[in-house]
Formats: sequence, C-alpha cells, structure tokens
Amino acid sequence: MTPEAHPDPAAQDVAETLVATLPRIRELHGRTVVVVAGHHVLADDKLRHAFCGDIGFLRYSGVRTVLVHDGGPHLPAWLDDDPAALRTHVAGYVQRGLVGSLNDHTTLAVGLTGEDGRTLEVGEGEDVRVDPGVLRVFLDSGRIPVVSSIAYGKDGGIRHLAATSAATALASALDAALVLPAGAGAVGPASATFVDMAVPHAVLRHLHRL
Repeated sequence: MTPEAHPDPAAQDVAETLVATLPRIRELHGRTVVVVAGHHVLADDKLRHAFCGDIGFLRYSGVRTVLVHDGGPHLPAWLDDDPAALRTHVAGYVQRGLVGSLNDHTTLAVGLTGEDGRTLEVGEGEDVRVDPGVLRVFLDSGRIPVVSSIAYGKDGGIRHLAATSAATALASALDAALVLPAGAGAVGPASATFVDMAVPHAVLRHLHRL
C-alpha cells in the first residue's frame, strides 16, 4: 500500500506567500516605484542578492521600478574634489556591481547617471531639476533604470547628490511611489515608505505587506 504523501512544509509556505501577494500584484501592476539601494544592500553580498531578487520580482509582476544608489558605504571623502574620479567610482565601480547583480535576476537593468540627458541638474539656489524623459523611455521598454546620484552642475561640472534627495526628486517627476532606507537620520517626504534594508527581502515584504 502506498503511504499517503505529505506536502513539503517549505513548499507550502512558499505557495501560501505567493497566493498572498496576488491582491497586491493587481494593485501595483503598472505603477512606478522609485527605490533607494541603501548602504546595507551595497555592502553585503547576501542582502544585495535578496534585494535584487525583490526588484526582479517587482519587474516581472508589472511594477515599473527605478533604482537609485549613492557612492556606496566606502566612498572616500577626497573624491568630492575630483569629479572624474568620483564619476568613475560611483557610475563605474558601484553602479556596475549593482547592475550586474540585478541582471543575475532579470537581464533588464540598465545603468545611467543623472548627467545623462540632464536627468538630474542642480540649478541656481541648489534646487534639483528633473527631466524624466530618458527614464520614461527605459521604463516604457520594460527596463529597470539604475541611476547613480550624480547630477549635472550649473557650472557645467558634476554634483554628487544624496541618493534620497535624487530619488525624491525623481519620484515627484514620475508621479511614483518612493521607497527609502530606514535608519538613523532617515529623511524624506511623509508619503515615502521607509524599510530596513538590513532585513532580507525588505522591499518585497513592505510593498506586498507580507
């Protein structure tokens, strides 16, 4: 007599979790979300893997996601005085690592800086101006734009913005929801969602209310 098969508890948990996300997938489908990759994500391989998996899940569930990052947790202070080296570090080393990790999950991530298409420009009075045209092209083609928080400066040079400032400006221009890292000194508009990036899959847990 064949013994009765028992469901795998782990598989059952995964199935129940996926079913629980269905109402939120319907709500979020087609919406634009701007997410900041916090220092925890950029510094820890396991957290970065979980975070990029979350972003991939959002993309495949129909969410138009823009990712914004800063110079990472080990940005040397002297780079602020060397624009070329700053661009190389932030848009080269940090961004390429993040894009590569995302493309392990989606193959759809593409990197750019705020300089490109003058997406981000610091004008008179230090105000941040946004031209979201390039981002809309990528989003409309199903890509995940990964934006380095480097802006075009009013003097023709470059400016390194805080990732939260860049993301807030982009979210406003795109009429998007905003996800920022929680923690000491976390700032952002009242409408933003703050998540603890030190928790694996924090973005997915919060956006899908798991």
